[in-house]
Amino acid sequence: MNTRTDEPSTQTRRSGLDVAVERFAAALGAEHVTTDPLQVRQFRDPYAHPAWVEHQPAAVVSPASTEEVQEVVRIAAGTGVHLWPISQGRNNGYGGPAPRVGGGVVVNLRRMNRILELDAELAYAVVQPGVRFFDLFEEIRRRRLPLWPSIPDLGWGSVVGNTLDHGIGFTPLGDHQARQCGMEVVLADGSVLRTGLGAMTTARTGALRKYSYGPSADGIFMQSNFGIVTEMGCWLVPQPEVYVAADVVVERDEDLAALVEAVRPLLLDGTIPNHPIVYNTALVAGALSDVPRSHWQQEPGPLTQETLLQMRAETGCGAWFMRFALYGPAAVVDAQQAPCEQALARVPSARTSLRRMDGATAVDELLERARSHTPPAGPDGAVARLRQQSDSTQAGVPSLDLLEHLSWDEQGAGGHLDYSPVAPLDGRSAQDLCDFLDGACRDLGVDFAVSLMLTSRVMIAVVSLWFATADEAGTRAAYTTVRSLVHRGAEQGYGAYRTHLEHMDDVAATYDWNDHAGLRLAERLKDVLDPQGVLAPGKQGIWPGSMRDPADRPLRPLGTHVDDGTVD
Repeated sequence: MNTRTDEPSTQTRRSGLDVAVERFAAALGAEHVTTDPLQVRQFRDPYAHPAWVEHQPAAVVSPASTEEVQEVVRIAAGTGVHLWPISQGRNNGYGGPAPRVGGGVVVNLRRMNRILELDAELAYAVVQPGVRFFDLFEEIRRRRLPLWPSIPDLGWGSVVGNTLDHGIGFTPLGDHQARQCGMEVVLADGSVLRTGLGAMTTARTGALRKYSYGPSADGIFMQSNFGIVTEMGCWLVPQPEVYVAADVVVERDEDLAALVEAVRPLLLDGTIPNHPIVYNTALVAGALSDVPRSHWQQEPGPLTQETLLQMRAETGCGAWFMRFALYGPAAVVDAQQAPCEQALARVPSARTSLRRMDGATAVDELLERARSHTPPAGPDGAVARLRQQSDSTQAGVPSLDLLEHLSWDEQGAGGHLDYSPVAPLDGRSAQDLCDFLDGACRDLGVDFAVSLMLTSRVMIAVVSLWFATADEAGTRAAYTTVRSLVHRGAEQGYGAYRTHLEHMDDVAATYDWNDHAGLRLAERLKDVLDPQGVLAPGKQGIWPGSMRDPADRPLRPLGTHVDDGTVD
């Protein structure tokens, strides 16, 4: 940690924290404030090496209302401590609940877990940040409402938190940032803002239309540190009459371009209404199969071509494995299905399977399948069982199945980091992106395991690096590899859309047009809305003025060890 003569001493900083903790306890109740090292460690990066503490907080506070969040912010401003708000803090692979700067206070919003509105006729909900995808799904089920939520592949995360970090789901409302409508936000001075039409005291449409009068502020609170979102509206999918889950297996690597060219027109005209996702062989074997990596390859280094061919033979996944879905009245789905089958039939080496379900009973069927541990039908020829979630995830049924993949290396507790660049949705660009990623991963000595999330105009590649967190050298190497991929990708014109705490400054630096004009605007907003830097300093590379010089940032190098478990 850098020490400057004009900085407050460690003792002064600790005294400020001590005063803040006392005031937090008075405002929230002592049971909702902790500095106990064992409890605080639950809010560290779960995929960091166990001895690392650079992203570990000093205290955790758990408010239960907007008013309590306001009081927490005011106390922090008055005592000089910085806050790191989390909704559920399940964004593992990107840092989980851990703060960018260690030694601060995590504002844990899990107690704020109320579904404030749930409307079947207009298909929307208003939720607090502690509401998980599981919670929303279960409440819809409890009320027997004909609605499907949009969910990511893991259901334990926050509906609000996932949206604020530009998360993606897999129903027709899978663009979670776009389906958000209206927010309540606590600003760094403790005041409260409501966005959009909710800014009216008598508002009746705050969660129904995104835009009102004048500038729209919602976007500045996503992937930023300008406020703490305490309520959010989100739209839901009406239960369809018919639901079709589809898988496409493409046997040859070189047919990826043809697959993308076939799918793009279907996305642009809305024939395919959700976000397809395309996995390569290594991702299927690592994330979706039930056998460890050593089953296929025990030698060190990236997977060989022979290993990949064995994986394809035993999983039946081909070189590329895509899922997508169709929804709507029977006549509409029939009209959607025909052009999809025709377009995919023109992709060399592709074979398509479709599973048609009654929308009214599909969720019951999928839940019964999960209870009976009956795996969904996998690709023809599969030997290794696949934990594929094509049917359930695209129907809004949450699970935690994908967490199982983290043990596939048989080296103890598993972790993963992701590198997530964006590229145009055309065949040539898809092939160029994957050629670049494959070459870069091999050069860095890691497996090329990728998911391609397809939207109507771009694809988002998620390159997954798996490692054993007990292996300090291997864990450090994973972080170093992601940093290298960020910079190599930027040189090729690929911007990352999301990243781990440790790489936020690296990614921010790659958005460099006109001397980083975008970052400079964010800093100007920070200076106006949060001049003390109370809220999440360093998030998304946005630092308050007092920390804008790297020499002023209270950061430890990655992999710092503190023997007594304390944090300055």
